[in-house]
Amino acid sequence: MEKIIKLDKNYGHYLPLFNLKGLKASITPYFGGDLKLDHHHFVLEPVSELSLFKHQLSRNVIFTVNGQRYFLNGDTEIQQNDEVYLTIGGLYQKVLRKNALFDLSTTSFIPVDDLVEVHKIEIKNNSLKVLEVDTITAIPLYGRSADNLRDHRHVTSLLNRTMHKSNGILMKPTLSFDERGHLENHYTYSVFADIKDIKVNRIISNLDDFINGGSLNFPRGLNLKDTKPANGYEVIGAIGFEKFILKPNESKVLTVVIGVSKEDDLEKVSEKYFDSKTFEDELKKVEAHFKSYTDKLNFEIENKETSELLEWVTLQPVLRRYFGNSYLPHHDYGRGGRGWRDLWQDLLSLIMFNDSSVNELLFNNFAGIRIDGSNATIIGDKPGEFVADRNKIVRVWSDHGAWPLLTTKMYIDETGNLEFLLKKQSYFDDQFTHYTHQIKENISEDHKLKLSNTTYHGTVLEHLLLQNMVAHLNTGKHGFVKLEDADWNDGLDMAHDLGETIAFTHFYANNLKVLADLITELDGPIEMFESLYLLINEKIDLHSFFNRVKHFNDRIILVDKNELIQKLEIHYFRRLRHIEQFAWIKQSHLQSYVNNFGDLVDNEETMNLTGQAMALLSETLDQEDAEAVADTTKKLLFRPEFGGYLLNTNYDKVMMELGRAYGFQYGHKENGAMFSHMAIMYIYGLYRYNLVSLGKEGFQTLINKALDKDAQVLAGIPEYFNDQAVGKYLYLTGSASWLLKLLRDEVFGIKLVLGKLMLEPKLTQTDFINGKASITTIIKGNKVKVTYHNEKHLDYGNYKIVKMISQGQVIENLSDLKDNLEVYLDEL
Repeated sequence: MEKIIKLDKNYGHYLPLFNLKGLKASITPYFGGDLKLDHHHFVLEPVSELSLFKHQLSRNVIFTVNGQRYFLNGDTEIQQNDEVYLTIGGLYQKVLRKNALFDLSTTSFIPVDDLVEVHKIEIKNNSLKVLEVDTITAIPLYGRSADNLRDHRHVTSLLNRTMHKSNGILMKPTLSFDERGHLENHYTYSVFADIKDIKVNRIISNLDDFINGGSLNFPRGLNLKDTKPANGYEVIGAIGFEKFILKPNESKVLTVVIGVSKEDDLEKVSEKYFDSKTFEDELKKVEAHFKSYTDKLNFEIENKETSELLEWVTLQPVLRRYFGNSYLPHHDYGRGGRGWRDLWQDLLSLIMFNDSSVNELLFNNFAGIRIDGSNATIIGDKPGEFVADRNKIVRVWSDHGAWPLLTTKMYIDETGNLEFLLKKQSYFDDQFTHYTHQIKENISEDHKLKLSNTTYHGTVLEHLLLQNMVAHLNTGKHGFVKLEDADWNDGLDMAHDLGETIAFTHFYANNLKVLADLITELDGPIEMFESLYLLINEKIDLHSFFNRVKHFNDRIILVDKNELIQKLEIHYFRRLRHIEQFAWIKQSHLQSYVNNFGDLVDNEETMNLTGQAMALLSETLDQEDAEAVADTTKKLLFRPEFGGYLLNTNYDKVMMELGRAYGFQYGHKENGAMFSHMAIMYIYGLYRYNLVSLGKEGFQTLINKALDKDAQVLAGIPEYFNDQAVGKYLYLTGSASWLLKLLRDEVFGIKLVLGKLMLEPKLTQTDFINGKASITTIIKGNKVKVTYHNEKHLDYGNYKIVKMISQGQVIENLSDLKDNLEVYLDEL
């Protein structure tokens, strides 16, 4: 998956680096970006988008060559015409910077097992001159919480205590200042450097000494010797070496290691990487580690460029899992945690990867559901850990109840593990009741719901029925699900009183059908608490239900499964009739929202993609209506120059009655950008209705835009493309999981239903490369490569499967498939 590009200017590219020990970084071809363990332990100064063009407070080395200064980051005036070549792989960066005198080749990565970031920098004389080189690192250490970027920045520098070592520095602040209070600090930050056979002759750790009346671009203290450790000052890791001579074609290697640790091991760990063999061996381990993810799911489709991009897409859910929604330049918010929706959508890729942790993670997530059908909004660091909102302020996203079933159904289909629905899990308990609109005083100390002073455990199925029934019945004056504080679109956050989400009304309706279908497969009566039974059977209304469960004291009853199925189906069909009656705009497309005035938002000339996507995804339309929606959606929203389907038409006003999104300039983020997540879910819906040519056009347009140099997307797909078709919010997007799911489920037709495998490919003629298209994926625990052969170059709708071969044998039954499969297509 290595990718090489020549940079003619700074496009704002950056690459994430990380390991499972918790160290995370962003790094640019100019060595900007930052390095951190978490929100409170940044090694390098935290960065935002503009920092991609500001490198002075990040990684740098200053080379004085024949009296002229050159920077590793290329920021000097004399280096503006350098040739720069960037190579990225999984996950490492290589940068080659060339000028008339010398090359600088830098390889950077985070090792699998150590809390350090390592850099091998080779300077090679490519001229006919003899070069005299003086070298000094210039890496400012931040060493504190991101909160201190402007909150007590100077005061926290007074905490710094620094130690000079023979080839580096250690910095250990005495305390940590942040919202948690004044705590003793246990973390040490470091910079170490080495050039074989060249001695360190000066170490400068006080940033003031290093600048010495100049600036970071023009420091005047490079040659200071016998400086004191920077106790009580801002710190820089400036490690200087004796001058050396480079004859033509000669080179020297500088190794730089930047680290953080609670242990007293940074000097020893850093010196390990000064050995060139160790450095290369650890780089190979990193490559192998990340290749283990892409090996579990990859594609050969369309062309080489598309297939290689999809390798990066396979890594994106992994990045999202470990970075959360924070810690990269565009994702400069939050403290690293994931939201409720992320817990479930990020599991989609883990299920496809056959990750052994899925069962436990999925089960633990259900512990975040309250007995009123809402859920905890602060998620702890450990699986299944949910935290009471310390600010006593909570938001309700109306879509939160919808996602757990989608993920659970996928897990059951992949594994056949229907018994998972009958496992019993606790409920989250804090001060919030009545869908968080009221509070109570008496709560359990461990935040687990109690019944008769004992933690109450209900089945997973009960949790799912609860969430979906409460949301389904929580409707506004138009009879659609209340928007509450937002749905999947956080930007729709100003219609709390009268807002409704027609889009997720489709989703919840379909969920009731899915639940009915799952219950059909179960044996015996269904266990649930009595108030839920009464709610489902319309013996009580939603407000009465909330009153009953506020102080939970229910009986646990057994319900006949056929009675339950029948009632769920009644709710489902009633909702379909309501959608048919009230959601349409002249049978051409669907309303998506009701605003805080209680008015439907759209008309014949306006559209929000979400309403169309959720209808198709939920299959709440008949084929004729789906085709009408698809036709209108393409007319109103499809813009290939911006990457495909836009999120909405231009409402041309700031809609305070709906949300902050409409304060954004049109074409940016949630106001009319090509928002990958919703676009891919819409395309998934097109495939569900066998509108394959439209679906193919949709996802390939998105991929082609991501591959376009002008889109400035280094790897994978972004969260969105803006009004200049530039990709924004890179790497950490839930759309990656959905693109993988789209390709696996619908395009390649790997269909598992309650553990039974079927093949239903929807590949178009252009999906094949020389008559072949293949997917490598995990099927029931086995890694299998399925290759479709289309020797007659037939388009979708004109072929059928005529033969399947595995291990050299023609097979009819896919139930025992454990090896690669060759699938041959021929005319219908």
